[in-house]
Amino acid sequence: MRETVWGGCTRRALQAGSAAEMDRGSWVRGCLSGVANAPEQLPTGPVTKRTTDAKMLERFRAWARTKGEAQQVDHTRMLVTVQLTEHDYDVELRTDYSAGSGQPGSASLAQSFVEWWDGDHGRDGTARNVLVLGADGKRLTAQRI
Repeated sequence: MRETVWGGCTRRALQAGSAAEMDRGSWVRGCLSGVANAPEQLPTGPVTKRTTDAKMLERFRAWARTKGEAQQVDHTRMLVTVQLTEHDYDVELRTDYSAGSGQPGSASLAQSFVEWWDGDHGRDGTARNVLVLGADGKRLTAQRI
């Protein structure tokens, strides 16, 4: 029970890496069923729902520029909310960073986002993590919100 209350299943899905990357929502659902000792309900299709949010990205960019962090936020190309369960979601920042050179910048970008994040910006549920993805769509860094 404690694992589900504090987002343990979403954290485990994130730590599963490439095994869960395409559909972390299914991974979370399986974890929640296991923790709840509930009968297994296999999904009939992908569970994870991804939605772009250009307005949220612009609000984050405006805040970052006032903090003098325009250079790193200018690498962000898209902000996507990733619905994992009815009440849990992650935020993905898609950047133009290359896989080899983006690590320091991606960690700093994730930290800036966490600093800016002060709630769920009118969304139902709880944001659990921010992920920074490179130009190739692969995860460069992830940080809990």
